[in-house]
Amino acid sequence: MNPRNVAIIQARMGSSRFPGKMLARLGGIPLLEWVVRRLLRATTLAQVVLATSDRDSDDALAELATRLGIAVFRGSEADVLGRFVGAASMARADNVVRICADNPFIDPAEVDRLVRYFAEIPCDYACNHQDRLGSGYADGFGAEILSAALLEKIAANALEVRHREHVTLYLWDHASEYTLNAVAAPAELAFPKLRFDVDTPDDLANLEVLVGAGVAIETTACDIIRIAQENYRTASADSSSHVRAELADYLQRLFPLCRSITGNPNRETLKTLQELIPLTIHEVPSGTAVYDWTVPDEWNIRDAWIADASGRRIVDFRDSNLHVVSYSEPVNSVMDWAELQARLHRHPQLADAIPYRTSYYKRDWGFCVTHAQFAEMEKLGGPFTVVIDSELKPGSLTYGEHLVPGRSAREILLSCYICHPSMANDSLSGVLLTAFLARHIARLKNRHWSYRIVFVPETIGAITYCARNEAAMKRIDMGLVITTVGGPGKFGYKRSFDSSHPINAMIEEVFRDTETEFVTYPFDIHGSDERQYSSQGFRINAATICRDRYYEYAYYHSSLDNLAFVTAEQIAETLDLYVGLIDKVEARRVYRNRIPHGEVMLSRHDLYPATGGAQRPELGGRSELDLILWLLFLCDGKPDIANIAARLGVSSSDLVPIADRLVAKDVLEIV
Repeated sequence: MNPRNVAIIQARMGSSRFPGKMLARLGGIPLLEWVVRRLLRATTLAQVVLATSDRDSDDALAELATRLGIAVFRGSEADVLGRFVGAASMARADNVVRICADNPFIDPAEVDRLVRYFAEIPCDYACNHQDRLGSGYADGFGAEILSAALLEKIAANALEVRHREHVTLYLWDHASEYTLNAVAAPAELAFPKLRFDVDTPDDLANLEVLVGAGVAIETTACDIIRIAQENYRTASADSSSHVRAELADYLQRLFPLCRSITGNPNRETLKTLQELIPLTIHEVPSGTAVYDWTVPDEWNIRDAWIADASGRRIVDFRDSNLHVVSYSEPVNSVMDWAELQARLHRHPQLADAIPYRTSYYKRDWGFCVTHAQFAEMEKLGGPFTVVIDSELKPGSLTYGEHLVPGRSAREILLSCYICHPSMANDSLSGVLLTAFLARHIARLKNRHWSYRIVFVPETIGAITYCARNEAAMKRIDMGLVITTVGGPGKFGYKRSFDSSHPINAMIEEVFRDTETEFVTYPFDIHGSDERQYSSQGFRINAATICRDRYYEYAYYHSSLDNLAFVTAEQIAETLDLYVGLIDKVEARRVYRNRIPHGEVMLSRHDLYPATGGAQRPELGGRSELDLILWLLFLCDGKPDIANIAARLGVSSSDLVPIADRLVAKDVLEIV
């Protein structure tokens, strides 16, 4: 008797990134209707069921499903796993085919391929909905399948909230206990970088282009890929233009803010970035001890000026917030030139520039002026009215944090600093690139690594963050400090403290892949927050891709580091390099031997002939047995597969299938 295969569509109206998307129209048809009508063309499914929540907001989904002729099961919005168990029981399912309702181009032939694979190949779970386990599939054509009995077992054991929210996550978190397989994409569908799911309005707009080019309910996956490829350049250019327009808007909005190591402009910056990513904003009270440092009092400023005897403002904070030395104490005084001169700072090389100066840890005050302003005041001689309307008192230091989970609990650090006022390359460009990169990472459907993304004031903020998150930070191996990424000059990168670390090789690969000329800067003890993250207590290998790096460009720490020097286009070009780097980071795999004490008995795991003694490495190369033995010897959870491949003189593509086979045999594990 053939098993009863039931497709269960997971859908609700309450998406945080795209509320109401299930009824959003694609080519005039609701997304949910696309999914249902395409699924009903599959030949291996006994029934299609919608599993939605019992909230009033999802009534419209239930009504649409009923009109389309499919059954509906309603349950808890939060307990999605429980909802699936209920739907499977109602439909008397033997096997459950999990369908994401945000995949309007789901292909009935690929669903049938998945169901047949599950029937023929012994495994606990199989999938073809994305490029998981190296399947090669584009995102959005297939599904996941497991038995109803296993689904019930998972539901009985899954106690964590995240395992109730994500139906099959428990399997992946306990992969060593189950046989998890992926269907290999046929050559004509093997385009893993293509995405056809809908997470955001931008995704829907991209698919609308394809519908306008001919994609319909009846269109096959093969034809969808052909149409996508034909429209890829246009769609890519449109998407790129959209990102540049967004960057330009945020540059204009955030550039005027007078950021410092504390204060309300930092909070306003982080709240603005919450439009892009779900940042959690933290406050650390003044006076808090953080290792050898103490969180300082909070500084805010409303206005400042130097006026002549007639009241005319010669120097005006409203013209540029760089005119005031950051953290200046309040001043309201009348003084002559001799007294004022000692409080003035000029740029040593750039006559028309206002220099950037700070006095964070010494109570003081001062103004930064151009050479012309200095000369004018020197000529006038005084008296001058000098006002700094600031406030320096106990408050707090503010930082932002965004944690993006992946299949691996191991984290990659991304950090930028938010403490500089109106300077575009140092550091606003890095702040914006980090936010846009974080949004890109959050949209990756098949993330392997977890990401810890922080927005901190430089030095004191990074130290504070490390002190408050010491255990988590000590577990991190590598990261990126993102700064000075928007200039018009050459690209470069600053190596991490260990020049042999894979992060450096991956960055250089990105430059080579894109045929980008670059300057290499060695690690040194000067620079940005890599100094904190790489200190002896943490030793995180933190590197930086930059463009017109700090110290290296003439306008550094001056008012000429402005929106004429930095453009959205230039930041976007650097963002593309960082996206390419994340692709390489995501492809990185680290394995660990689960049987580290002594040699593994290969024959016990069906990895070695029962009769021993005759095996030896092949002359002129390495046998698979040789590679197995080396993998078991070298995979201690530290080197990645690329490092091991380089050491053995083979390609990563030769080693990964063997390593994955050892994972399937429960001898290695992915960390």
